[in-house]
Amino acid sequence: MDIRLENLQVSYPGHSTPVVDIPSLTVAAGRQICLVGGSGSGKTTLLNTLAGIVLPTRGSVLYDDMDIASLSEGRRDRFRAANVGYVFQTFNLLQGLSAMENVAIAASFGGVKASEAKTRAKDLLERVNLGHRLDSRPGTLSVGEQQRVAIARAVINRPTVVLADEPTANLDVENGDEVLELLKETVREAHSILVLVTHEPRVQSHFDDVQVLSEISA
Repeated sequence: MDIRLENLQVSYPGHSTPVVDIPSLTVAAGRQICLVGGSGSGKTTLLNTLAGIVLPTRGSVLYDDMDIASLSEGRRDRFRAANVGYVFQTFNLLQGLSAMENVAIAASFGGVKASEAKTRAKDLLERVNLGHRLDSRPGTLSVGEQQRVAIARAVINRPTVVLADEPTANLDVENGDEVLELLKETVREAHSILVLVTHEPRVQSHFDDVQVLSEISA
């Protein structure tokens, strides 16, 4: 499944200048792309628009030929659960759940049976070298370990696309580089698209396909 942006603009109420303004961008199936922009460049808004959390002011986000904005809110939620994985810079893990439960719950939201969700979660956590921390709560994990849990959660439903919002922002250089390569490898194994946004030059060096938001904007 490809993703196409056509004449995409996203504006906030009371602001005449769009936060996101991209005339055309196609992200082919299996592609891994790094989008670069500074603070206020609309990076997070763009990812939220790709996920159907924010709707375009004008233009379209197309998954193949399906305009995500044409779906009802309920259908968008179901589409997102099945097709979009999200890696947040703040991890967004549920503190009252174990690492395995944090990952498995995403599969449950995607309609996977509880037993299968736990099996997938265990396998993924072992793949990201956290097989020994399955029952650990987020508060007992290091920052790097928490981000690994977040990566496993993002790919558990084998999504069409994984969106990563500054995934190394809270990590030191060593952990950041390790997490980036792990993210790319895990997404590749899931046959997903990866769209990562960042302002960090060192993150760009991990990608062959790097585009600057200000250069692809109208």
